[in-house]
Amino acid sequence: MVWPNIGEQLLIKKQNKTKKSASKNKTHNGERLRLKKLILRQAGELKIKNKQLKNEAKKQVRSEKQIQIGANLIHEKDLEIIRQREELLHVTRVGKLAEFVSSLAHEISQPLAAILSYAQAIQRMLPENGTEIRKIVSYIIDDNHRATEVIQRLRSLLRKSVSEIKPLNINDLIDETIVLIATDASVRNSVIKTKLDNNLPFVHGDRIQLQQVLLNLISNSFDALENNLDPREILIRTKRLDAGTIIVEVKDSGCGIPAQNIPKLFTHFFTSKPDGLGMGLSISRSIIESHGGRLDVKNNPKDGATFYFTLPIDKKDA
Repeated sequence: MVWPNIGEQLLIKKQNKTKKSASKNKTHNGERLRLKKLILRQAGELKIKNKQLKNEAKKQVRSEKQIQIGANLIHEKDLEIIRQREELLHVTRVGKLAEFVSSLAHEISQPLAAILSYAQAIQRMLPENGTEIRKIVSYIIDDNHRATEVIQRLRSLLRKSVSEIKPLNINDLIDETIVLIATDASVRNSVIKTKLDNNLPFVHGDRIQLQQVLLNLISNSFDALENNLDPREILIRTKRLDAGTIIVEVKDSGCGIPAQNIPKLFTHFFTSKPDGLGMGLSISRSIIESHGGRLDVKNNPKDGATFYFTLPIDKKDA
């Protein structure tokens, strides 16, 4: 009987076991590699889907923003249409008012002419020694001339006439304007003072238009002083700003201007007065800008406000 070699059998078993283990490991490694590839592929797909979702979300946000922007634009457009409609109605009312004022100026000029004729007739009939009466009659004649001039200037402002640009002495224009508005100052218990630089060169401008600006600024100062106790003072000052510019200031000691109103003050139809049209300052700024200058306002350190405008010096005087 041949006995098997036990050592050889154990070696064969060990080799078989090693082969099985290697085969098993190879299978596991293949499976692991397959799973790894599958996971990487799925991760890639998830990354692409995630990116697509993010892009879709961004598009959605952009779309919502565009819708909101569109809605805001439509709302602003609606407000603009309403604002333009209101301005058109206001312009229509102002236009009718201008027609009325023009007609009124024409009607007033006729009795003024009659009053002048009567006063001159009385002056001729009075004896030379009637000094006091002659003085009173002369006052009537002078005031009649001033009233007639106001009417003529008012009609010139309302007419669509071509601007008459010529060299002007701004100080003389201010003095003339004060004379025109002196009666109003007296009625309102206000005092107009001046501090005019006598060495100023001429400016280049339209007398009627610049006087309109001055009258408007002084009238606004009267309104600002309405609720003031004494003193009710307006100071008009001129000086040279630089080599080519002069500046005119109209300063009052009134209530000042609320800070929130200053940016809107020169826009069309803005007014803080119950009976205001909101046109005066807007027109005044347009006039000054057409002359090459700038009209603006500031509150004084203590009381009141100062409106000021610049004008270029006439080139011949520069």
